[in-house]
Amino acid sequence: MKLYRSLVYRELKLTRKRCILMLILFLLFSLLMMTPMMLGVFSEPADPDEDMQGLVFIAVVFVALTGGLLAGTNNGLQKADISAGWKRYSFVLPPTAKQQAVSDLLVKLCYILCFGLLSAAFAWIYNAAADYSTFGIMLNVYLGTVCAVMLIDIAYSYIMMFANDQNQLKIIKVLAFVCSGVLLIVLGWIPGIKNREHSGEDAPLISDAAFNRFEAALGAGKTTMILLAVFAVICSVYFLTMWRSHERREP
Repeated sequence: MKLYRSLVYRELKLTRKRCILMLILFLLFSLLMMTPMMLGVFSEPADPDEDMQGLVFIAVVFVALTGGLLAGTNNGLQKADISAGWKRYSFVLPPTAKQQAVSDLLVKLCYILCFGLLSAAFAWIYNAAADYSTFGIMLNVYLGTVCAVMLIDIAYSYIMMFANDQNQLKIIKVLAFVCSGVLLIVLGWIPGIKNREHSGEDAPLISDAAFNRFEAALGAGKTTMILLAVFAVICSVYFLTMWRSHERREP
């Protein structure tokens, strides 16, 4: 346990500046989302209850999206270790590749737990402004966002696995940037994406009945169970990816 505690402490210490910056951005954004609700309280809308519930729904969804994005994103530790040469130095240290991968997963879970609790706290504050429970919606949106961002982080970590020094890291970053640009260009050529904005400009994007069904599915317990299962699988894949990443640099 002392070894894992030391590894986790090391990673948290190296990423503390990024973590503090993400916390500040999250808190500022969450407080900013309170502004429309405060304005709605002082104004006199035609249907105050319905308008307030709509504001709470939007605020909870966006805060959960932001929290999930920040929690699941790459923390920059792998890049820092490659640049500093710590990966090569770690050959002579007691931790094995598996133990380092467990430490990486624990740090990721710490970020997810931290931003998850903050998202839940702000959701509770938003719910206090209206008689409208959105905890299930917040949880599912948060889990879904974390899963999606972690998939991107897994792909990024897998690519970073092939960089042994800072020069190779620069080459891989350039290749990743070029591939991203090509992907965006290809997506722009897909029929329907480019001309979507020209069709049905006056038609609503989604009907009230469809939105109600979507809202019910978003806050359903079955959705939560599915997302939890997907999250467990993604965590396993993340662990295996990081394990493989550390193994590549073992002698």
